[in-house]
Amino acid sequence: MSTPSETWSYGLFIPHDPRAVGVVRAALRHILAGAKLNCLADTAELMVSELVTNAYRYTKTDAYVSVDRSPHDLTIAVWDTGTGTPEQQKAAPDDETGRGLGIVDACADSWGVRDYPNGKSVWFTLAPQA
Repeated sequence: MSTPSETWSYGLFIPHDPRAVGVVRAALRHILAGAKLNCLADTAELMVSELVTNAYRYTKTDAYVSVDRSPHDLTIAVWDTGTGTPEQQKAAPDDETGRGLGIVDACADSWGVRDYPNGKSVWFTLAPQA
């Protein structure tokens, strides 16, 4: 059983493959179930799906997903080799794209972008409710 003071990390290298989104969702759900954090699974799965889809859509290389539990929250980050800072888009009602970061902004307790010499990571945090 996961306790509030418990810390751990998981990492998953993912290929530039459209199936990666489903693999990451399934792995995340399994990780959160094992940690007794099912309360975060649906929201975390939705947001990581958006970020992994963006990594696939806007880069041509592999990506990396990290899942880190601290005593207070869960942080999930998706690293890719893309350049530039992602920005929220204004999607029209009939647009099929452009909503990912808006979903993350609406659902996460906090989120942001970290630049690295060979890419960037987009991360979000979720805090389990007592």
